[in-house]
Amino acid sequence: MLTTVAVAPEPRQYPFEPFTGELSPELVGMVETDPVSRVLLPDGEPAWLVLDYAGCVKVLADPRFSRVLHRPPPGHPPLRDLNQDGAAHAAVRRVGSRAFGGRRMAHYRPRVQALVDELVDAMIAGPRPADLVSGLVAPLPLLVICEVIGVPATDRERFHGWLAGLNSVVDYNSAEAAKSLWVYLAGQLAAKRVEPGDDLLSVWLEGGDDHGLSDEEIILLAMGLLRGGLEVGSTAAGVRVLFQHPEQLADLVRSPEKIPAAVDEILRYTAVSSMFRVQVVTEDVTVGDVAMSAGDRVMAVPWVANRDPRVFSDPNVFDIDRVPRTAHLAFGFGPHFCLGTALARMEVELSIATLLRRLPGLAPAVAVEELPWRHDRINGGIVEFPVVWREDQ
Repeated sequence: MLTTVAVAPEPRQYPFEPFTGELSPELVGMVETDPVSRVLLPDGEPAWLVLDYAGCVKVLADPRFSRVLHRPPPGHPPLRDLNQDGAAHAAVRRVGSRAFGGRRMAHYRPRVQALVDELVDAMIAGPRPADLVSGLVAPLPLLVICEVIGVPATDRERFHGWLAGLNSVVDYNSAEAAKSLWVYLAGQLAAKRVEPGDDLLSVWLEGGDDHGLSDEEIILLAMGLLRGGLEVGSTAAGVRVLFQHPEQLADLVRSPEKIPAAVDEILRYTAVSSMFRVQVVTEDVTVGDVAMSAGDRVMAVPWVANRDPRVFSDPNVFDIDRVPRTAHLAFGFGPHFCLGTALARMEVELSIATLLRRLPGLAPAVAVEELPWRHDRINGGIVEFPVVWREDQ
């Protein structure tokens, strides 16, 4: 008598379909029906895909899930950086957090507003329709982060290319891009040591005796902040979803004091990609009812978890007046919670507030469903976003 042996199905290629601005019904449905599944990532490597809120929280916070995908050979301890775990990560994070304290955030706000106004001025003076992405969404974060780190804005084009290489879906941590950025920042650090300024590189150098980070570790810290601050695609995604909900857009125009709450809902509801950072299991662990083995790769996707009905009421409804406001995962969770959260949120708030105040009747120049999306970067985003407005600003 023949014995039938069950064969596990081949893992599906992920993403299941190109991302075009909406989380697919299938993906959102899997939050409840199949929250942990096996997939193949764009680089061809298998991984566990984790989609529910509790599972994402565990993957992002449990020390058995590491960001360090490749361990250094024996006798070559790694430099401390933001992508490590435990004490090494905590030491670097304490230094990095000096960029985002209350005093510095208060210092940044008028400068960020001035940069937003300058970019909107150029949009107003330029051709119609204007491209929201190239006019505001793409240049603003780069200008802001270059100023915070102390890098001349004139170098932003080179930075854009290097950081795009670091954020590639299939060539994550491009060696060529990383080397170019490293050499440049080493030169900047040497210049700041001779002539310090009011910037983070100078502050980190001055505090060296206290925190004990080497120059190489400061460069890695700067690279991490630059990569994280390159793009804030939530501004474009937020304008897009407001166009899809004109009654709530009109409400914000009438009541701009609601913008901070609206931005929080934008961050919960929207996504700019179906990808997120890949981590590795360091020892056998269970997520939900799925057993994972040491060495397995895992990708938890926070923006899908933000649609978990066990945590959020009517999660697939966009509502700027949502109550209560449960903590979403747009900026991650746990020890690696995004360092630049306050700055990124500020950029989105000031950008949307300024657009609605200065560009009356702001509207898309094409159907929002036709907007092209990037698929070559982990953080995705809209390629171009043509908009129009009335002349009576």
